[in-house]
Amino acid sequence: MKKEETSDKPIEKVELFNSIFEDIVVDTSELIEDLYNGVRTYLIFGILMILFGISELAYNMEQMQERYYIPAFVAACILFCGFGQIIQYNRLRKKYSKLFEIESELRVI
Repeated sequence: MKKEETSDKPIEKVELFNSIFEDIVVDTSELIEDLYNGVRTYLIFGILMILFGISELAYNMEQMQERYYIPAFVAACILFCGFGQIIQYNRLRKKYSKLFEIESELRVI
């Protein structure tokens, strides 16, 4: 009896995996588009962080002339995070570039 029960489990697993993969194949274009949008958000937020860092420097220029360097430290942290976001965007864009190219070619067809 135990052999019959264990032999049914792999078949059930295969059927489950087949249904999962069928859903993935149907939704592949949407999945790749969501991945692309997620990667693109790194660029958008990186640019925003850099702009916030620059505005922090410009807004607190007067305080920094009086040798209060905390605003400069905050601005440097914000700029560092912005550059980190853009570096992450470039890394992910290169990592998934082949996938994005294939999806765009399939969209044309």
